[in-house]
Amino acid sequence: MSKPPKIDRKELKHPDAFVTQGRQAIELVVGQQKKIGASVAVVAVMGLSFYFYDWNRQQKNVSGWTELAQINKLPEAERWEKLKKMAESFNSVAVGQFAATTLGDHYFDESKKEATAKPGTSPASAALAVEWYTKALSYSKLSPNEKGLLLINRGEAQEMAQKWDEALLDYTEAVKIGFEGKPLALLGQARVYEFKKEKEKAIEVYEKVSADFLNTEYGRTAKIYLRRLKSPLFLESKS
Repeated sequence: MSKPPKIDRKELKHPDAFVTQGRQAIELVVGQQKKIGASVAVVAVMGLSFYFYDWNRQQKNVSGWTELAQINKLPEAERWEKLKKMAESFNSVAVGQFAATTLGDHYFDESKKEATAKPGTSPASAALAVEWYTKALSYSKLSPNEKGLLLINRGEAQEMAQKWDEALLDYTEAVKIGFEGKPLALLGQARVYEFKKEKEKAIEVYEKVSADFLNTEYGRTAKIYLRRLKSPLFLESKS
């Protein structure tokens, strides 16, 4: 029988390169597992935080719609002040945006009444309409159609306030969105160009609407305005 190999204790204190590399590999794997575990924990916490944030938003929105139903039962004199408080309190959810839009529409209607009563003046309510449409536009989850229509509404309010440059900016931004109301925004652009005495630009936009939206109400309206702008009678009246 052969004898077992003799082991030198000194050699045990100095493992060879293979053993050393093996230990390093194990330590690396363990370290990576710890990092992965920490990353998974962070992702889980973020996911839970988003879930509870979204849940709170939904709950707030539900309570807001309930409150809105009660506000709508109030007499008009009380309703608008309540809506203002609601729009501020619920500004991060859809019901707050709806309240702000309702206020914008209300003040726009008021400005039309004021303009009818005093032609040629800038109605005081127009500035309030702009203010509330602006707050409605600050809502982060507007669809393209909602944003486009609100921009048109604010543009019209800016027109009522005789702020032509601001109105033009709103209509131009609405056109860039490319939503269903794009031709309405283009007609607004052309109308403002007329107010600014920029006839050639107005004609250019009306021609675009009449060509791009042929056989629609928008196209027919644009053609009517084009005939008016190009009419010799119109030119004589401006001379």
